[in-house]
Amino acid sequence: MEHNDVEILPERILGMQKLEAIFKQNGYLICQSSGERIYNFDEVAAIFLPLSSSIDQAMAVHRSHAPEFLHRCLLAQF
Repeated sequence: MEHNDVEILPERILGMQKLEAIFKQNGYLICQSSGERIYNFDEVAAIFLPLSSSIDQAMAVHRSHAPEFLHRCLLAQF
């Protein structure tokens, strides 16, 4: 594990906690891939997209859409 990864890990935990808090408050999360509401937290895949070398954005995606969503994000980077 690189030095930067150790620093980012607490931020990712906070990102997951924020997603969970929003889920508890609203009763759902919006899938960033399909726009559909996710009512079962077990179906949420948290995707961490880098905004910079030290900051990630936590995004909620339905687990069935996660592979396609990641693929599109990777293609957009290149």
